[in-house]
Amino acid sequence: MNFATLIAPTDLRDYARAQGWTLLKEAAKDRLYVMSNPRFERRQLVSPMDTTAPDYAEAIALMVEKIAVMEQRTPEAVIKSLMEVSDDAVAFRVTSPSQEERYLPLSFAGAMLAGAQQLLLASACTVLKPKAHHPRLSRTEAQQFLETARFRHTQPGSFVLNVSCPVQAMDVQAPLLPDEFEAPFVRRATLTLQRSLRELVSAIETDSLVGLVEALKKSEAPLISSNFCEALTRFEDESLKNSVDIGITWAASIPRPNDEPALSVIRVQHDYFSRIEEVRRELRSDEKHMEDVFIGTVERLDGEMGEDGHRSGEVILSLLLPEGEQVRARTNLNAEQYAKADQAHMTEGTYVKVAGKLHPGRQPRQLSELRAFDLIQR
Repeated sequence: MNFATLIAPTDLRDYARAQGWTLLKEAAKDRLYVMSNPRFERRQLVSPMDTTAPDYAEAIALMVEKIAVMEQRTPEAVIKSLMEVSDDAVAFRVTSPSQEERYLPLSFAGAMLAGAQQLLLASACTVLKPKAHHPRLSRTEAQQFLETARFRHTQPGSFVLNVSCPVQAMDVQAPLLPDEFEAPFVRRATLTLQRSLRELVSAIETDSLVGLVEALKKSEAPLISSNFCEALTRFEDESLKNSVDIGITWAASIPRPNDEPALSVIRVQHDYFSRIEEVRRELRSDEKHMEDVFIGTVERLDGEMGEDGHRSGEVILSLLLPEGEQVRARTNLNAEQYAKADQAHMTEGTYVKVAGKLHPGRQPRQLSELRAFDLIQR
């Protein structure tokens, strides 16, 4: 694919302007964008204003090469920036102390995707109505925000989940962040995500979590919610002992937030996840166990073969709670129940109905005192 043909002339202009290039308006009569920059004397960027120009692809490719050299970046990185010029982008980069890791567990990759979605939803709900805990993340505007987000290409050299959010995708008024009153809703949600991360990590690093939690509980408009913290914990895999770098780049098509660099990277080290879980619990101090009947799917089977030739033991379920939230839960099954779980896991469209006590805590949560475990086939 020729990526140059996918880059709009105005996007290239907006990107260059955000990097300090000045447009020479006189060139417009010749249907050209001509730009200069005091940092690069005797250098100009020139590109056609029309995608129908015969040499449009060649001209854009040349521009990308020149920008890459001047910015000391790869052409691929420049193309990525140009294609996201109207998006606020969030990148989740997973790092592990083991240099021998060449893969991620598939279940952890799925948890990362779920965590990214929950982070966006929690940030959007906080913009709309700040709370220490959002009982539901299903507000219409938050769901619309999630639907506008796009899964981008990963990056070489590490495990990276790239998500971009078009800043002009929604027209919703929201009360949070009065200093960014003119900013679009998507920008406010992205900025809320970044500021929440920064405040949480800073509190961990300065040993001031107690004060942060007390302030959040007292605040009428808390910036950090328990849902946000729970989403972050989904980026931890205990076997990998991984950290995650969360990088945010701002759309170049509108002004950056006040005092923010073009790229903001916040590192959540592996030892921070347990502290984040503590904050989540404090913000949901009223959280209690649930005794109910749950519908869900079987995500993983970890049982062992018994002397009688039948398997039993631990399984991981994905359960749908009454308020619409999905959670992962760990439980132990006897041989008869385990056989049903195995059938559900291997048969498309098969769900399980399980009655028991779901305990609060980190996912996968503990499900105990099972009273029933049955198959549901659609």
